[in-house]
Amino acid sequence: MDQRNNDIDFVVFWVDGSDPAWLAERRQWAGAPDGETEDGSAIRSRDWGTLRHWLRSAERFAPWVRRIHLVTWGHLPAWLDTSAPKLRVVRHRDFIPAEYLPTFNSLAIGLNLHRIEGLAEQFVVFNDDMFLTRPCRPDHFFRGGLPCDMARLCAVRPSSIGHIIYNDLELLNARWSAREVLRRHAAKWFSPRYGVRNLLKSLTLAVWSFFPGIFDPHLPQPYLRRQWFRAWGGAWGERLDATCRHRLRSITGISDYLVRYDMLCRGEFAPLGLGDSRLVTLADDTLEAICRDIERQRWRMVCLNDSERIADFDAASRRLREAFERILPQKSVYER
Repeated sequence: MDQRNNDIDFVVFWVDGSDPAWLAERRQWAGAPDGETEDGSAIRSRDWGTLRHWLRSAERFAPWVRRIHLVTWGHLPAWLDTSAPKLRVVRHRDFIPAEYLPTFNSLAIGLNLHRIEGLAEQFVVFNDDMFLTRPCRPDHFFRGGLPCDMARLCAVRPSSIGHIIYNDLELLNARWSAREVLRRHAAKWFSPRYGVRNLLKSLTLAVWSFFPGIFDPHLPQPYLRRQWFRAWGGAWGERLDATCRHRLRSITGISDYLVRYDMLCRGEFAPLGLGDSRLVTLADDTLEAICRDIERQRWRMVCLNDSERIADFDAASRRLREAFERILPQKSVYER
């Protein structure tokens, strides 16, 4: 885990929610007492057919990346060239401990990614709905050997994963005093890089002695591998282990957000403004505007959150792929 160089890896999670074998195995656990069925919505795993564009974007906009680790249950698209020099296909059994398998728990998959053999000390985590749409430099993700991030206080909104975030915050607040963290790392938590609105939001919530919430940008997230080993080796190890033993996501689960929160509390990051990146939600009334933004390369990074507000998924996915084709028309080395 040394840092003899500045190698940066990308890790991307991909699942084909239409794979009959995957669906059959998952159904065996859907009613098990150690799991929750809240992940059962098809939109959580449906494939928009944009993985090839994700790989094209990595090749074009981040040609400096050392290696791409494609994490999958086992299925792969027929067009993928697994012999591409920078590509490494990583199946769950390749890095997740046997006692946690099989798993359909997104928390368990995320919490074990530091175990990927050969993973660089500096790596960036992507979901397959997170895209680069402009050229990115290494210092967009790491600066001075530290992950680039934005530390901003927030109030946690009720949501499908709100209870999991509260679980993370419970552990975080037991470990850290918000007032002490903000005092010790004030220059990073209140950096002018974040912009006035974000600074005002943090200042409004800084009166509390605890963390009411920490803003999650839902964008590609850089980490140092040692931060994950530390989380597992410390006081949180038992809770992380318990989370991973659930085959599906549990209401008692802990997420990999906890590793990020701990990183921010320790000041192990370089402040970064995110004004050129966005989280957007795909729906019938937003799809066309989102596609135009992609075609104009309005954002450096964008996360395309799925939703149930899509009447014709096939037509919507075609339109989205057309938008990516406009900016990424050339086949990548990852395609046959």
